[in-house]
Amino acid sequence: MRYFPLLLSLLMLPLISVSQSIAPTTAEEFNYGIVGYKLSLQTKLGVKEGYSLKDAKGCEEEDRRMEFKLMYRDGEKEPCAIIVIYTKFRTPPMYYCIPTRDASPDLWSKFSRSLTIGSDNPADQLQFFSTCSARLLMDIATPKS
Repeated sequence: MRYFPLLLSLLMLPLISVSQSIAPTTAEEFNYGIVGYKLSLQTKLGVKEGYSLKDAKGCEEEDRRMEFKLMYRDGEKEPCAIIVIYTKFRTPPMYYCIPTRDASPDLWSKFSRSLTIGSDNPADQLQFFSTCSARLLMDIATPKS
């Protein structure tokens, strides 16, 4: 029993060594998420070179919907950002970008401030955003069978 911590450490070593480290979201990537992606859709240019997007499960209510696009750098297996498209019906979509957890505090501050811009009812919009984000989190965290 006194060797248990050593044995546990040795068993976990391969898990630690294979975990991938990803570079934080850059300001350029963040700006692409909030402005560039919309422009690329309008001009039919496609996704920014060096990146790919993967649809993630969004959510929809009677008068609004939220879509998520996981943004990957070519050759990486973890997203470098999440583009969020919020559409309240009969209004133009709004674009947000969720940076990686270790992105600069400035990017996180910009993201936080952006959440209530352009909303006539910020509390209601934030509640919907929170609910959809929680669904996304559970979808990502739940193993696919």
